[in-house]
Amino acid sequence: MPKGLYAREWVEMHMRFDEIGAIKIAQDEVDRNALDLFYSDIQVQGWHRIMVKTFLKAAGVTDGQAVLEPYSREGHIAAFYHEDYKPASYLGYDPSAVFVEMAKAVAPSATFVTVSTACEISGHYDAVLLIEKLQWMPDPLRELECISRVLKPGGRLYVAQPVAESMPGYLAILTAVGAQHVFTWREVEDMLSSRFHLEKRLIRALPFYGAVFQKR
Repeated sequence: MPKGLYAREWVEMHMRFDEIGAIKIAQDEVDRNALDLFYSDIQVQGWHRIMVKTFLKAAGVTDGQAVLEPYSREGHIAAFYHEDYKPASYLGYDPSAVFVEMAKAVAPSATFVTVSTACEISGHYDAVLLIEKLQWMPDPLRELECISRVLKPGGRLYVAQPVAESMPGYLAILTAVGAQHVFTWREVEDMLSSRFHLEKRLIRALPFYGAVFQKR
């Protein structure tokens, strides 16, 4: 077992997933509540927290922005964001009313709504946080088009996406808890480049694909 806290958390996460049983998950023989609790635990682990915060700093996020977070899930990204930045506004949306209620408790400084797509969102935003988001979207290209409509001219997308080249085990876990897609880094970049301008690529694959895109 690794001595470092984050490395140990990472190994223990995969060991716990193995104990739950990939075959049982595939055959739908695992208690859904057990998987949901497993996912919740991952979101607050130290390695995940430091990964998100390090990415936001490297991406050049600043205060005073109107921020949109698609598929905000349990609200942990919003909580991490508010620890270091002061947005003008912060709106998270998610198709799951259960997740939205959880997010309101986890990140009370943000606003959360239950909608199925950004096409149902009003207002305009300076920044969109696509941190581990694309895998949840039933139709990512359509969702990116909807996001483009509410992003201000020159607005930025901050993208941190786990990809097949670097995080296959983590992606297997996300798939078990409901993720609909697994992408390579090139697929992620090509998909986003079809709608937005690539301003800078921070990292290609390890530990995730990280980049900043801008509305054309």
